[in-house]
Order: sequence, then C-alpha cells, then structure tokens
Amino acid sequence: MKERSWNTLTSLARPMPMDHLIRWSGQPVVFPFYHTVSPEPLPHICHLYRVLKPEEFERDLEQLLRWFDPVSLDSYLEKREGKRGRRRLVLSFDDGLLGCHRYIAPLLRKKGIPAIFFLNNKFIDNRALFYRYKASLLIHQGREDCRAREQIAEFLKIPGEMFESSIRMIAYKQRALLDALAREVGLDYSGYLRSKPVYLGTKEVKELLEWGFDIGAHSSDHRNFSGLEAGEMIEQVTSSIKDLQKRFGIRSSYFSFPFTSDGVPGKVIHSLLEEGGADALLGSAGLKRTGHPAFIQRIPMEKHETAALDTLKTEYLSFLLKKMLARDRLRY
Repeated sequence: MKERSWNTLTSLARPMPMDHLIRWSGQPVVFPFYHTVSPEPLPHICHLYRVLKPEEFERDLEQLLRWFDPVSLDSYLEKREGKRGRRRLVLSFDDGLLGCHRYIAPLLRKKGIPAIFFLNNKFIDNRALFYRYKASLLIHQGREDCRAREQIAEFLKIPGEMFESSIRMIAYKQRALLDALAREVGLDYSGYLRSKPVYLGTKEVKELLEWGFDIGAHSSDHRNFSGLEAGEMIEQVTSSIKDLQKRFGIRSSYFSFPFTSDGVPGKVIHSLLEEGGADALLGSAGLKRTGHPAFIQRIPMEKHETAALDTLKTEYLSFLLKKMLARDRLRY
C-alpha cells in the first residue's frame, strides 16, 4: 500500500475501538514482525526501512500486549491456545541481525514474551552482507560525500540526482555491480562488517536458543523468490532449514520468505507443508487469510511511520474493506 493511501486509512482507523475491529474481522490472532532495534542510526539499513530505538520498540510492545497475549509459534501451531477466539500474537524477527541479541531478546525475556528469529545462513558470523544492505551503504556514502556521489553517477552514466534511485533498482542478479561501485568509491564491505558487526554470530544464536527463543530459516542469502523456478524455491527452503538444524540442533522447520511470498506458486506451498519440507511458512502480506493454518501472513511493523496500535488498526480496517470485496484471502 502506498504511503498516502496508508496515511488516509490510518486517519480513518485511529478513532475506531480496537476490540470492535478484532471482533468484526474475526481475526483474533496477529503476527507482527520486525527486523532490528538500535539506539544509533544504522547506515546499512536506514535507507531501506525504519529502525526503531529501544524505547520505541518497548512502547510498541506495551501497545501490543494491551490487546493480545503473546504465544510462541509452536504453541499456535499445536493449538495450545486454550479458550477459542483468544486474542494472541506471535512475534517474529527477520534477517538475524545483531540487535536481536543486544536489545530485543533482553527486553522480551524481561517481559516473558516468546519470539522466533529467522536467519539467513550465509550471513551468520558476518561472513557476508545482504546485497540490499550494500545498496544502503552506498546511498549513505553518496549522501555524505559529494565526490562519491559524482563517482557513482559517472560509473553508472546517469545524472547525479538519480544516483539514489538507480542504486535502489539494482537487483540480486546485478549484485556484482554493488561491489564494483564500492571499489569505485573506496567502500569496504568486509571492513564495515569487522568494525560494525551486522549479524548474529554462532555464539549469539546459541544463547537465543538457551534463553528459550525459536530459530527459523530465511533462505541462504535473502534472494527474491519471485525470480526462482519452483524447484529452486523448494531447494532454498529445505536446504536452509536443514543447515540450521544441523548447526544448532533445531528440531522445528520454520521458514519465512525473504521479501515476500508473492510469486510463490500454490504447488510449492502445498509441497513444502504437506510433504514435510517445512512445519510452517510465513509471508509478509499483512493481515490476510491463506486457507492453510501453517501458511501465515505477517504484519510489517517498520514499513510506515506509525506506532504499533495504529499499524494494527489500519491493518484491521484494510482487512475489513478487502473482505467486503472478497479480497481478504491470499490467492496462490
């Protein structure tokens, strides 16, 4: 949803009673997800999406807990929810970022909130950097250094004012271009990872497990699934799950699609869920029905400049409007 439409819908949803929205929708369970939290700006992320400060994240949690009881993904899937229609939330975090261990997990432990953290296999221990984070670093350097911006524009043969939009357009298959641009402006991705670690290390992942949190897979290196063949999609899911199970002794097989589950055909979803490739698959389409209890759509909580309660109210109102048009169910 475009920002202008979202803001209009938010202004309509804000005065509506939350309990009415929940009851009218018939959707008492929500699946909010975040990426990370940081007290300082993160150059590798700040040009992609909003990063909440610890105090902002804690306020979000307080708003969520006012209306929903937190449960683990295990409990939700095993239907250990008690009274039918109970309001629940299942919290998750994508990309396996270091802030999950430094800031998020301690706060969740203090409040007794379960959560699942989805990791990209190749990025654990800061062995590599997500190509979109490379793009953010290039944009950051271009904004801070006029000469770097000129060099990028000259290399890409574009007007200087187009440097940012052009970098944003670089796709996974063109990711080598991000490395070439970095060399052009003297940006060292490996050095950045050494000086400012981005991802969880093996030690932190093990501690999250020891603290009672769940771990799931998020693909090997965060590719967009819409550009893959069906067989490649299945291989990405199963191989990343198996790798984490082997490395960390995880028994469950949970997977969240990088970017989105849009473009993943129904035959892939059903194959993975019905043939044992995954216990649950999670997307990011917001509040939406899928027709399968283990194919779950989550609510992005960092996409818009709204607090948690406003985000949920807007998602609920959007769901109700789509329901009137018979568009509340994801087609796949």
